[in-house]
Amino acid sequence: MNVDFGNVAKEYVKFRNDIPENLIRELEKRGVEVTGSKVADLGAGPGLLSKMLSDKGAIVDAIEPSPELIEVGRQHIGSDQRINFTQNYAEKTGLPANSYDIVTVMRAWHWFDREATIEEVRRILKPGGYLIIIDSGFTSASKIVKESMKIIQSYSPDKQIRAAGTKELATQMINSFPVEWFDEWKHAKFDLMDMYKMDYDVRFTNEEWLGRLSSVSWIAAFKEKQRTSTLNKIRAYLEEQFPDDRHRIPHILSVAILKNKNNLPL
Repeated sequence: MNVDFGNVAKEYVKFRNDIPENLIRELEKRGVEVTGSKVADLGAGPGLLSKMLSDKGAIVDAIEPSPELIEVGRQHIGSDQRINFTQNYAEKTGLPANSYDIVTVMRAWHWFDREATIEEVRRILKPGGYLIIIDSGFTSASKIVKESMKIIQSYSPDKQIRAAGTKELATQMINSFPVEWFDEWKHAKFDLMDMYKMDYDVRFTNEEWLGRLSSVSWIAAFKEKQRTSTLNKIRAYLEEQFPDDRHRIPHILSVAILKNKNNLPL
């Protein structure tokens, strides 16, 4: 599935700003010092995680290939001088070697060429630095999500909803991460220091839920006419079934904290 999130950049920055506020605090509890750290945020999108890191005192290089996402991202971060956007790819960031205390990837590892990205992370991350892989999204635990996904599936070309990116090829998942990833990280000398997940709710109006759905990969990959038809069908369902216009949607966040063991003294 080819997805250009630049097509939905405005919706992405407005309706996917749903990262739990305590994410950074939970990382710090597990020994990841954010304040004063130099961070490379790969696949940064409009800088939602980058802004959270900066607000906690990190200096962030946000790497994102989409010019549309960078444009809305710069508007989102405003005058924050601790964040620098660079239009580039995770596989070849152009960042200096051995310079970063932390590399973060939020909702993007499955879109990367993982072998090339791991090598790039090894190049830019300091020995002993942290690679933090984060995934989050809504679950199918509520009726509104189930029905919305049925409508999206009905408009899909092959009537299927497939896992995003290389997750489609996964044989088994652990906390939202394909098992194959763990072997790849271990082989590249990234030790898994901790892994955890958090359940949380996000509140939406009908319009906000439509905005959120418009930014998911399945709809973002649709042609404009197909995307409009899908969202109109979901709108009609919402207006008929949920006229009170308020929803609490269950979400889950998964985090893997890995430590770079490359070039550490024995």
